[in-house]
Amino acid sequence: MKHNIIPKALRWMAAAGLCLAAAACSKDDITPEPAPQQGITPTKIIFNVTRGGYDGDAETRAPKSEWKEGDVISLSSPDARGATTYNGKATYTDGEWMVTITEPIISSKLYAQYAENSTLSSTGIFEDIENGDVAYTYSGSYKVDEAGVATITLRLDRHPQGRMTFTGVGKGKELTVLGMKYASLFRCYESLPRYTEAPITLTGEDDGTATLYALPTPSIVTEAGITLTVEYEGKLYTKTFAGKEFKENSNITLAAPSLEGGWAEAVTEYTAADLKMGDYLYSDGTTSDGGLRKLYRDGTVETAPEAVAPEAGKTVIGIVFHAGRHATDSSDYTMPLTAGGPTLAGEVRGYAVALTHANNADYDAANWVKGPNGESGFSVGTSTDEDDWNGYANCRAIHDYVTAHAGEGWEMRHFQAAWACETYGNRSLDYDGTPTSAYEWQAPLKAPAGTSGWFLPSCGQLWYMMPYQDYLNSRFMAAKEVSAAELQEYVKEFHFQSYWSSTKDDYYSAKAMSVHFKDRDRYGVSRNNKYLVSRPVIVF
Repeated sequence: MKHNIIPKALRWMAAAGLCLAAAACSKDDITPEPAPQQGITPTKIIFNVTRGGYDGDAETRAPKSEWKEGDVISLSSPDARGATTYNGKATYTDGEWMVTITEPIISSKLYAQYAENSTLSSTGIFEDIENGDVAYTYSGSYKVDEAGVATITLRLDRHPQGRMTFTGVGKGKELTVLGMKYASLFRCYESLPRYTEAPITLTGEDDGTATLYALPTPSIVTEAGITLTVEYEGKLYTKTFAGKEFKENSNITLAAPSLEGGWAEAVTEYTAADLKMGDYLYSDGTTSDGGLRKLYRDGTVETAPEAVAPEAGKTVIGIVFHAGRHATDSSDYTMPLTAGGPTLAGEVRGYAVALTHANNADYDAANWVKGPNGESGFSVGTSTDEDDWNGYANCRAIHDYVTAHAGEGWEMRHFQAAWACETYGNRSLDYDGTPTSAYEWQAPLKAPAGTSGWFLPSCGQLWYMMPYQDYLNSRFMAAKEVSAAELQEYVKEFHFQSYWSSTKDDYYSAKAMSVHFKDRDRYGVSRNNKYLVSRPVIVF
């Protein structure tokens, strides 16, 4: 239905209902158009909004059931310079829309965003979004006729997440889905929301269904299909759905997991002879069993009945965290990072993380980059993918930048976080290029021949270790017990601070991604921040 209002009297009625979903688009290519209504102050406003469905949705539900008390729609539009400006919001109250306009709308184009379970800030940001529907449009319209009657038309039919409905869960029962990321923050001036990767717990509704709104992370998507891992009724289940695709606007319905339904227990089993997470990597390039026998996707492990110590007479330099080349690693390990440094010409056997930080202590924490004149906010060419394993390729890109700008005084040491990692075991200079003996303790931990050498990991590589940090920490401590006395003070568990990655923040060029193990989170940090540490990794 429609309802005329006086501006800022704030009560708009909406014609609400379902419509077919459309492909998502970006507002980056939208340019503002001078509107014929510029300069006209509306005397009445007609507000029409429809809320679109997901793929295959039937238009069967009553329009009003699509909105609930307290729902909020954010309104924004291009200003005279073409920049997106937050104009106000519409709040669903007592079956009507209560609208607040904080900035005049001067364009005929209108943008709108909606998040089902969230709060909208005074600047047009949906914050702390919880599991629920998120919708938007960048093709809304705003028109004012000569009589001063304004008409706003919105079709919220684009969804940055897919919808997955589990049937038969049971009223009030919980079901937790792993390997997903959900929209957690949506700014009015950004084309798509920001996502958070974390287990998502759902609760069965009155009809026994539980609905997930999310996107899969790359780790659960392969050419074979999508592999789901779900915790339900005290068990962890997994199942690969061949040919299934779960993306923006997707709509999938599944039965609650059970062994009878073709799901399997989500666990990988190992023998002592298998290369696996937690194994010890030695200075001669060999490995030995670390004791892992069962690995669960939620970070739970089962180990050998008796503790497995490192081999006597050998120096442990790292702990294995993945066996085989990861599917998202496209690095060329035949190209050394340092002159005369090690290279890996054969197959990738696995990845290991150093026993220590590349820094001596907190006082020795480093910037991601600090140029010859203090520069930090510029593009280097590293990956922006938070999940890929291209840490080595990122470091190669940094070297390429240094080579291209050597005439401007650039050296690798200006990229402090990466340089501290790649010189790990051989470092003889401080960040200013002054000779120092402060890092001589690292010498026994230098990279063996036939490996990639140590390097700054990608965000995806750090993030992969995060759920298993308790087990990896136990391996660090087991290695510490047999390490030389001069090394023991440096062998540490994963730190309570954030760790630098070699991945660039996809939203802000002046930031790099960091991973905080204690908070189990990842986020962009200004690259001139000097309070983060680096943990080298190696491929062998």
